Amino acid sequence: MKIQNIVVTAIAPVLSLFAFFTPSVDAQRLSDCSVQIVGRERGTRVNLREGAGTEYRSPSYLLVGQYVTMLNNASGRRISREDSEGYTWYYIEYEPSGTRGWLRDDFLAPQCS
Repeated sequence: MKIQNIVVTAIAPVLSLFAFFTPSVDAQRLSDCSVQIVGRERGTRVNLREGAGTEYRSPSYLLVGQYVTMLNNASGRRISREDSEGYTWYYIEYEPSGTRGWLRDDFLAPQCS
């Protein structure tokens, strides 16, 4: 019983952080805002992260020059977070594959109408 309490006590803070940084499943596309991934050289890889910060895993990547869609929450606001270094990250979707993840704002060039 003591081990179970210790495990629960150790895991609870981690789970609460996961809930804070993971957007709800009802994230919606912002159809009027196509966003191009920018960088120094077209075709260069840009890491797509599981959370808003470089400390999160990067299970996939996108390429400079590709277009993604910024996602909204249920109230219509863009899903974004600020990391510990002051960078803003946006939750995006690469529509051809349906891949979703976080990209830092300095890699995004919004072309919103």
